[in-house]
Amino acid sequence: MPSEVTKNPMFIKISHSSGAHATVSLTGATVTSFVDSVGKEVLFVSSIAKLDGSKAIRGGIPLCFPQFGQPDKSMPQHGFMRANRWKMGKSYEEDKCSVCEFELVLTDDMRDRGGKWAPGGEYDCVSVFTVKVFAQKLITSLKVTNTGKVPIDFHQVLFHTYYKIPGGNALDKEICKVFGLKGYNVHDKVPREGSPEQFVQVDDYVNIDCEVDRIYSNPDKQDLFLTVNTSEVSSVQLTASGTVGGKKMPTSVVVWNPHIKKAKSLSDFGDEQYHDMICVEPGLLSNDKLQPEESMIFTQDLDSMRLAH
Repeated sequence: MPSEVTKNPMFIKISHSSGAHATVSLTGATVTSFVDSVGKEVLFVSSIAKLDGSKAIRGGIPLCFPQFGQPDKSMPQHGFMRANRWKMGKSYEEDKCSVCEFELVLTDDMRDRGGKWAPGGEYDCVSVFTVKVFAQKLITSLKVTNTGKVPIDFHQVLFHTYYKIPGGNALDKEICKVFGLKGYNVHDKVPREGSPEQFVQVDDYVNIDCEVDRIYSNPDKQDLFLTVNTSEVSSVQLTASGTVGGKKMPTSVVVWNPHIKKAKSLSDFGDEQYHDMICVEPGLLSNDKLQPEESMIFTQDLDSMRLAH
């Protein structure tokens, strides 16, 4: 079938001629599904996620900007992008992919803003989120342009990507693994008793055996190259990179799973669904100032693979 884009009031479906397709909610321009050409769903969305626009979506690829976490208490956790309604822009075909753009203009974005980002504040920007669907690959890219008159002093961007782990195997260390982080500096935000908050990753892979909320960074590596094993027969090759004002910046990544206790505290997450997902979230967490008329660009490439046996 030909590539096409179909839409309803809340969701946009981007279809590729191979049968692969992605779905994007206009709430936060959140990618809520990517099904590759052989029918494998790559992304996880909570069974009780709010999909009506009333809050950010728990799952898929939420966009975190201008902060990860809540260093600025005048804004909600992870900033304002993921809770606001975006507008669909251009849709078109490129070589081997179907493309759709989404736009957020700060003057249209009235929810969850505070401090210098508040309505009438010092900062102004225009954001364009581009989604490209290939037969086996999903590429997402966020471009934020400073349209104000002053530099944006502090800004972080992160793609809070939730991966689906079929069969409830997220805690099976022989199945669910993240490769490529050996040698990275680790900040463990929920260390076990007696374990350090800061250390260097020495194992070849990361797996889930408790609540995990860790930031991995390596100032000597600007681009990120990881493999996320999601089942015995499938994986995702993840690459990510970003620039601020045309300058390459080191890409960090967060690995997260709420495990038992945290899962029960989340109102939009099933109590047992920590078995079904792992978050591997690339981002730019320590950036240069974004000068007027300059842009920050961050890109994530997910390549759905079959494992050889």
